[in-house]
Amino acid sequence: MARLIFMIAVILLTMLPAMANDAHNVIIESWYSALGTADHAVFDRILADDATVILEDIDTIQTKDEFLASLDEWKSAVRGARVRHRIGGVEGDTTTVFVCYQFPANTTYTREIFNFRSGRIIESAQSSLGEACEGF
Repeated sequence: MARLIFMIAVILLTMLPAMANDAHNVIIESWYSALGTADHAVFDRILADDATVILEDIDTIQTKDEFLASLDEWKSAVRGARVRHRIGGVEGDTTTVFVCYQFPANTTYTREIFNFRSGRIIESAQSSLGEACEGF
């Protein structure tokens, strides 16, 4: 009986990182879905209260409240755009995502790094990789 309990414990412990990654992937899917509609409620739910959003190319760091306030402007900018993403890698509570933003007038390829704490995003950092979306 003790051996069975030990084996179950080992199996569960090996599954924990995968379960965390799955939860992070669900949040990331929510992020990109919400970008298309500038959904305040979704971002409010998935961002920690002390979250920061870093836009490296324009040297801007936004608090959660500042990011939420910027969504109305983003809603206009994203009209007619196509946003595609793919997970580039996962390391602990950090997930790297490669994103292709295809706006009517231009295309931007970015790397976005998400850090998580307690099932919410505590930091999102975006940097441009170019104007072509190779691999999408």
